[in-house]
Amino acid sequence: MHGTWRSEKQLILIDTERMLGNTDVTRPFQRDALRLRNISGQMIVFEIGSRRFIGFFDRNELRLTGGGIESPETLHRQ
Repeated sequence: MHGTWRSEKQLILIDTERMLGNTDVTRPFQRDALRLRNISGQMIVFEIGSRRFIGFFDRNELRLTGGGIESPETLHRQ
């Protein structure tokens, strides 16, 4: 889960060591609280700031929905 995840439309930074994250590409040094809400196998429900996401993590690929994302995105770890 830890790392920088990127697709053509999305960029999400997840820092599980400090439990911080960033979803705003225009503010690269901004960090908000990361909260894990539910973990079930590869599916993790988490929040960064006030945005809630559902992610399916598979090694270096993340299928992401929620948080105001219009349609599911596939992100890759950088």
